[in-house]
Amino acid sequence: MSIATIAFGSNIQPEHHLPLAVKELARLGDLVKISAVYRTPPWGYIPQPYFLNGALWLETPLPPVALMECLLAIEQQLGRVRTLPCGPRTLDLDLVFHGNHKMSSPRLTLPHPRWKERPFVLVPLADLFLQTPPPGESQSVTFFLSQLDVSGIQKVGLSLIP
Repeated sequence: MSIATIAFGSNIQPEHHLPLAVKELARLGDLVKISAVYRTPPWGYIPQPYFLNGALWLETPLPPVALMECLLAIEQQLGRVRTLPCGPRTLDLDLVFHGNHKMSSPRLTLPHPRWKERPFVLVPLADLFLQTPPPGESQSVTFFLSQLDVSGIQKVGLSLIP
């Protein structure tokens, strides 16, 4: 069993898609902790609605690549269509960490290669890690957050506990 850190987001009916996604993720293991949900500005392709983002810890027996395949299947099940990079989406599930695994392949890179650059990932991760550094890091998530612009990010009152 490993603890996987999964970041999630949606800007197409997120109040509908995110609770369904968490329910599906709970089928893959035991939910250990879920962050608050945050309203975040779009990243990359800007003319689109704001996102709702969060993160969770999942204790799972699945190895990294198998878990990633399950995440992609959940995205597809909930209507994700990959047409525009960084565009609107019903659901985005990113495997950020999987225990202490480090890997780089065409199918999966761990830790996620851009997690330190994305405020919409780091703000929810701060809820999970508090002041403890993430796997393989000597600095806290709060340290990495201090390097980024987090203006426009607001906590919302959406409960995702299944």
